[in-house]
Amino acid sequence: MSRSVTATLGVILGVVGLAALAVPQITTPLPTGDPFVLVVGLVLLLGAVAQVQRRRHTDLDYAETPDAELAVDLPTPGDDLDRRLGRLRLTRFNESERRRISDEIGDVAAETIRRRERCSPEEARRALDEGTWTDDPFAAAFFTGRVPEAPTTDRLRELLDRESPFKRRAVRAVDAIERLLESDDRRDAGERTGDDDE
Repeated sequence: MSRSVTATLGVILGVVGLAALAVPQITTPLPTGDPFVLVVGLVLLLGAVAQVQRRRHTDLDYAETPDAELAVDLPTPGDDLDRRLGRLRLTRFNESERRRISDEIGDVAAETIRRRERCSPEEARRALDEGTWTDDPFAAAFFTGRVPEAPTTDRLRELLDRESPFKRRAVRAVDAIERLLESDDRRDAGERTGDDDE
């Protein structure tokens, strides 16, 4: 029995049943004997079985929701500097690029020194030029342009390294700046803790 026939028969019986509640006389001409009730019951039972079978053989459709969060590749801070330092070895005439890199790292270093030491920009630049801003002689030499005041073995090791002295000193300078930032953060956290204790 098709779904539409079952639905139509159900609607007709439902309407007749509701009407019979309001006006019982309209059911008088309808056959109400046991055979009729048995036939109607069998038809409804067959319709119910057909619907159950249809639902059992129907493939379930599941909704696919998108992922709540998608991983997005973001550049890591410092990747650009790494690429530029790596390219220095590949290009022959790279003095201007070296100067740009040195200036950019110097700007960050000067700002970090100024904030950490609470000094003027001129004093921070002077510390960079004199190499007094860090204990790392190779990081200091990156800005002074002088020979690092380091043991001879360390200087020989730098000369024998496959990386250029410029790149090694630039990396050491960046590391030294990072250490300054970390010590500055720890100092600020200590000051905040001291303020909270008071």
